[in-house]
Amino acid sequence: MPTNSLKVAIVHDELIRRGGAEIVLEELLRMYPNADVFALYAGNVPKMTVSGKTYNIQTSSLQKMPLWFRMHPGRLLPFLPQAAEQFDLSSYDVVISSASGFAKGIVTRSGVPHICYCHTPTRYLWDGYQNVLKNRRGKNIALRLLFHYLRMVDFTAAQRPDAYIANSEYTKSRINTYYRMHSTVVYPPIDTNFYVPGSAQSMKKDYFLCVGRLTREKRFDHAIQVAEKLGLQLKIVGVGRDESRLKKIAGSQTEFLGAVSQEQLRDLYRSARAFIQPGVEDFGMSSVEALACGTPVIALGKGGILEIVTNGVQGVLYRDQLPENLAEAIRQFLRIERAFYPGNLQRQAMRFSTEVFRSGIAKQVEHLLSLRNTNTHTL
Repeated sequence: MPTNSLKVAIVHDELIRRGGAEIVLEELLRMYPNADVFALYAGNVPKMTVSGKTYNIQTSSLQKMPLWFRMHPGRLLPFLPQAAEQFDLSSYDVVISSASGFAKGIVTRSGVPHICYCHTPTRYLWDGYQNVLKNRRGKNIALRLLFHYLRMVDFTAAQRPDAYIANSEYTKSRINTYYRMHSTVVYPPIDTNFYVPGSAQSMKKDYFLCVGRLTREKRFDHAIQVAEKLGLQLKIVGVGRDESRLKKIAGSQTEFLGAVSQEQLRDLYRSARAFIQPGVEDFGMSSVEALACGTPVIALGKGGILEIVTNGVQGVLYRDQLPENLAEAIRQFLRIERAFYPGNLQRQAMRFSTEVFRSGIAKQVEHLLSLRNTNTHTL
């Protein structure tokens, strides 16, 4: 069946902010521009515009809850599993779930291929479980009971997709560990035509850069502590619930830029001496964007970054998630800074281009459709 004649549904967890998962969703919509978009909940106006086309987002009953309630996902936990089952997807040829939570738990008609692009197995239920408990003292008994129930539901929901696509080998391993499901790796799309080095290396300025949602898991506090101690300029792009805490520990060396445009972000990547990633990422799209702009990466050597950066080649990796180890990695970077050439870094980023993503997704969709057609003819 030709791609343009496929009736495609794409189901996303939530659409209240733009991050890496939403960039993947946008690229899926460029591949399948006639697709219908579903989300468990969205902002006050459930619409999104991609490449000049506006999509009306079909949402679950969670959308009827007040925005202030929806903006705190922890409050929605008991309602998420059943919300994913509310959508009528019976008329589609292919269903793609874009999931880091319960979107993979949608119910599809028998014979309709369901592919899950998994950004991460539901992290707060599995390997992030103990961290959640530490941050909710006094509520441990209730949370343990709730999370035990949600893990059982999440595992059951994870058996529904016909095929999994993981965003990294690291995520592939976690899908197998927690869900006992096989997956194929297709790296997220990086716009390597937009994120390119500047016209001259002289554009480099005397600052380091962090980019991402301001959450405890990102460990931007480590970057702040090290920058203040070593007297290095640090710029942080992003917003999030950890912002007030981070600003309290920041000093004169740290600048919070909040949300910026893509053009501003590209300029920041190009001009930074290095990009710092002190947290564990399932993939690490911002790191690849930095490389594409000719900027080396200093990162904790765990998670998806090991598939992006080779220590001493595209940047510097350190082993243990401690501020002193990040400080030593920065000192090492300063000693070999001139060894990183923008062209070499850009070539590494090309492995994760939008074109590579599209090819990988199309191949998996075609394979699943061929299996369905074979089974149909056999019957």
